[in-house]
Amino acid sequence: MKIARQDDEFKTEDNKRRAKAHKIERQDDEFKTEENKRRAEAHKIERQDDEFKTEDNKRRAEALKIARQDDEFKTEDNKRRAKAHKIERQDDEFKTEENKRRAEA
Repeated sequence: MKIARQDDEFKTEDNKRRAKAHKIERQDDEFKTEENKRRAEAHKIERQDDEFKTEDNKRRAEALKIARQDDEFKTEDNKRRAKAHKIERQDDEFKTEENKRRAEA
């Protein structure tokens, strides 16, 4: 009878240890699940950040392209204006010379 009681006590203690081990395993699984959720959220945020940076880079590149085109347009416009001024000066010089010839004639 004493042996049976000791055997029962041993089984009871063994069951308690097993239950405690299972509880710890469940807690560990829950922790891992939560950790995976946090990691997934962090990866999602990183991807969104990368997408934002990519779009921002595209916008900046487009803005730089437009600025370069604007600079090129202004350069060409300045060349056209300079040429027009040169032609006006030549025309003025021609008219001045023409007036001198008429006055002398």
